[in-house]
Amino acid sequence: MERKKNTALKYRILRLLLILVIFAGTALYIYGEDYYRPSANAQAAMATGEGITFTREGKDLVFTPENPLGGVVIYPGGKVSEEAYARLAREIAREGYKTVVVSAPLKLPILRTNAAKRYVEEEGIEDWVIMGHSLGGVTAARFAKKNPDKIRVLVLLAAYPDKSTDLGEVSFPVYSLVGTKDQILDQASYEEGLQRLPVEAKEILIPGGNHSSFANYGLQDGDALADLSYAEQQQVILDLFPQIFDEIIR
Repeated sequence: MERKKNTALKYRILRLLLILVIFAGTALYIYGEDYYRPSANAQAAMATGEGITFTREGKDLVFTPENPLGGVVIYPGGKVSEEAYARLAREIAREGYKTVVVSAPLKLPILRTNAAKRYVEEEGIEDWVIMGHSLGGVTAARFAKKNPDKIRVLVLLAAYPDKSTDLGEVSFPVYSLVGTKDQILDQASYEEGLQRLPVEAKEILIPGGNHSSFANYGLQDGDALADLSYAEQQQVILDLFPQIFDEIIR
């Protein structure tokens, strides 16, 4: 009788554990599927043509021009598809720079901080820019701090380094781009984060720009409508490249 009771108890415990695993798996799946998708413009950018070769390294997006002048790695924002940055990446590649948009588990770049490492260590390209949007900017700052000898420039898009990442003494240039209509970025935390950048860091305010338009995934919940088109806001980034490479690196 005692053996039957023990068997029944074990069965109930196993059944409970199975139910918990199913619930946890379902919750994780739902969370993982809750993210911003790429717009049609971003999807159309993922193609080979016009001197740009498009490939995928796992889920990372790679845009390679002929005879790259340098390289760029982009960390996407949190809960935003890496594919939403395809248009921006392709336009950067058109400027002559191999451009990689890294992916991350659950669309959280902070879970794959070292994603850029395999690219910045590859042979053939010496000058690399690390760029990150929102949570991706936090991640990019962490990577840059840990790998100062691997990169030449850090570009933050609506982002700032977290409290554990002090970039005050780094030797590479840092750019911080923010739209004046950004309603997602915590302004107090952003201002505090600026104190962790080098004194020479360049803050660029984009009049009429918002949080969402650094990529192509629609309007993020809580953000304000931009006065600029997506292309116009992203052009501010593209306009930086002659300065980044020609004036600073070259």
